[in-house]
Amino acid sequence: MTVDSDQGKQRQTTWENRRLFHEFRGIITEEKLSTGNPEPEDLPIPEGDYLFGAATPAFAQMLPESESRRLVQRKNLTAAGYQSRAAWQNLSALRFALSFAALVLLGVLLIMAPVQAEATIVGAIVIVPLLMWALPPLVVASRAAERVRDIEMGLPDVLDMLNMCVSQGLTVMQSLRRICREINGVHPALGTELAIVTRQAEVSDLPYALKAFAARIESPEVTSFTSLLVQSDVTGTALSKALTEYSDSIRATLKERADTRANSASFQLLFPVSLLLMPAVFLFLLGPAIVQISEFYGSQTNPVEETRQQSLESLNRQGPNAGGGANP
Repeated sequence: MTVDSDQGKQRQTTWENRRLFHEFRGIITEEKLSTGNPEPEDLPIPEGDYLFGAATPAFAQMLPESESRRLVQRKNLTAAGYQSRAAWQNLSALRFALSFAALVLLGVLLIMAPVQAEATIVGAIVIVPLLMWALPPLVVASRAAERVRDIEMGLPDVLDMLNMCVSQGLTVMQSLRRICREINGVHPALGTELAIVTRQAEVSDLPYALKAFAARIESPEVTSFTSLLVQSDVTGTALSKALTEYSDSIRATLKERADTRANSASFQLLFPVSLLLMPAVFLFLLGPAIVQISEFYGSQTNPVEETRQQSLESLNRQGPNAGGGANP
């Protein structure tokens, strides 16, 4: 009975579980990276990486964040180039320090300020700490978006250089090592990311390093680039022609995005022009007319007052005997 059950289990074994299709399963299902990795705060962090020294973790706990917002902030920090494990704690500590410092300074100013300025300072006590709390994540998100755009702009050049290296007989790993040194002066963000890819590939393997690159930089171009390299590494297909076609495709996509931004710029400039330029135009056109109208009404005097002034001047000219007869 046990022999029959063992044979049944062997017959239930599918081709999907065999080693032959093990590598393809990651491409077809697009498996995500392992979620069992520890959090960066759980790993040892040198004290020199902390912004405020040993007090940074305590400051970071003063402003609790939800898990979703913490995940978004960590992605923005990674995309912005902050690779330190203490990056999120430094950001949270900085937000708390700025908010607390603004609150203390405005409180002292409220004590020393005159009564007339108390209402303004009370309003600033509510608004300024909130701005100090919200400003650092916005700066990080802006820097992350700018860095992602720089990486996207450098991908066509990387593809061309990778095509030349592969055509001359170099492997993908050797090509990436050479490219990250050459492109670092023109696109430093992309050079840094490629250097991280090569170091991770040395520790693990190239597909894992490329998937980690796509996870750090959330961009369709980067995802397509890494998928192309992973597929060629797993299947062993020819890479040169695919790199040429994909390089042209990325350039066409970036050109379309630039055209879209240029077309939308005219609509975006409509409101600043209406709010700032049109008052100056109206003032320039109506200014002379307003000056002439004011001069016209200013030159007109009251007729009664004018008649009175003429009568007084006539009496002054006639002298004190005006209006009386001759003395006997």
